[in-house]
This record gives sequence, structure tokens and C-alpha cells, in this order.
Amino acid sequence: MDKHTAFREKYGPWALVTGSSAGIGEAFAWILAERGINLILVARNRERLEQKAAEIQVQHPTIQIRTHQADLSLPNTDDALIQTTAGLEIGLVIPNAAMETNGSFLKNNFEDEKRLIQLNISAPAHIAHHYGRLMSQRGHGGILFVSSIAGYGPTPYLANYGASKAYIISLGESLHYELKPRGIDVLVLSPGLTDTPLASNSGIAWEKLYVPYMDTDTTALIGLKALGRKSTVIPGRTNWLLIFVRKYIFNRAINITVFGHFLERAVSRDRL
Repeated sequence: MDKHTAFREKYGPWALVTGSSAGIGEAFAWILAERGINLILVARNRERLEQKAAEIQVQHPTIQIRTHQADLSLPNTDDALIQTTAGLEIGLVIPNAAMETNGSFLKNNFEDEKRLIQLNISAPAHIAHHYGRLMSQRGHGGILFVSSIAGYGPTPYLANYGASKAYIISLGESLHYELKPRGIDVLVLSPGLTDTPLASNSGIAWEKLYVPYMDTDTTALIGLKALGRKSTVIPGRTNWLLIFVRKYIFNRAINITVFGHFLERAVSRDRL
């Protein structure tokens, strides 16, 4: 049995990827299509979603692709997604969609902060709970959470975003232990700065921090390779070293001060 066949047997026949019209989510979709997995692609931009689905279908005509347009930052949209996929055997879920707010927490519109909590915390938890139950009944499957290195410690001026990603790290690592005896592999992928629309549209001058970008294909592939082998993975040597320093060298007070100063340099002055 080749590795793609083994992958399909464990995580097929369907995979659900949110935020799949661009960035890391799109990269996941292409890699899974190459492995012969049918796709449920979810994103809020219908036109771009349908375009990406058509491009993948042309290159991989033997798989099935379904699309579901939804802004999962809005209430009850995750319920509608679950209803839409009823009856499909989904063996892999990747709740990748996320949003970021930055700058002073008090200056931000709290409606945006509430939407972030819904998209980055509530929707992934609901998706993992619902599809995880179905996978448990079948005795196999996978859940691949997408967090961020921002979740590994306090990050001033990315306060709510970092907190949401810390939740995902804790949830995913805990579920890795809980669900392993049920045949379900759970992994948390925590990228650093990645060449995605989320990073480029954030308004943060990342170049001032001299942090290298990683590409989306490499990031997604590292996540899929680690699924079933680890509870968590940080792609890129620079990102790994950064988290090593945060966890084992800096104490919490130094973490807050250092990363507060870093972000002050990069965040737009009118947002501080």
C-alpha cells in the first residue's frame, strides 16, 4: 500500500477545510487533492472560493469537490456548515479560518473582537466536537488545528488574537491525548509569519522586525506530515528557536516586555 492510499484510508474519503480560498487553507486543499481526498472547501468569499475549487478540479478530476460559502465569524454559521455536510463521511477536518485584530485592545471595535472569538475559538471547537464524535464512532480520523506562535505567550498589541491561538494550542494538545485511544489523530500546527492575506493585510510592518516569511505550501505540508506523529508542530527553524526562547529562557514578565516592545515598533502608531 502506497502512502497516499494509507492516508486516504485513515483520513478519507472527505476532508473539510475552512478558510480554503487562500493562504494556508488553499495549500491544504491542493495537497489533499493530490492525495485523492474529496474536498469540502469553506470560505466567506464565494467568487474566490468557486474559482479555487474549479482550479483544483481541473488538475484533479477524479476527486469530488463541494463548496460552502460562509463567514464563520458570524453566529450560527458553523451550525449551517454542519447541516450542509450531514451524511458525508468526513475523516479529516482542518479548521483553518481565522482573523486578526491588532493594536491597542481598547481602541479596537469590540464587535470585531467578538467576531474574532467566534471565528478563532468557537467555530473550531464546535467543528472539532461535532466531527470528532462522528470519527469516534468510526474509529479513525484526524483533526488538524491551525494556531500560531503568537499563542505561546502574552503578545501585547495582538492581545485577543494571541489569546485565541493559546486556546487552540491548549485544546488541540489536550484532545491529542483524549482522542488517540479512539483512533483520532489530533495535531496543532503553529506557524509564524507566513505569506498569506492575513499577514499582508494586517497593517503591521513586519519588515521592521526582520522576521522571515514562510511559504504556505511548506507550512501546510509540515502540518500534514506531523499529523498522527505529534501533538504539535512549529514549522521553520526560526519559529522553533523563537518559541524555545519564550518557553525555556524568558520568564513571563520578560516575554511580555520584549514582545510588547517588538510589536510597538511594527504596529501603526495610530493604533497604539
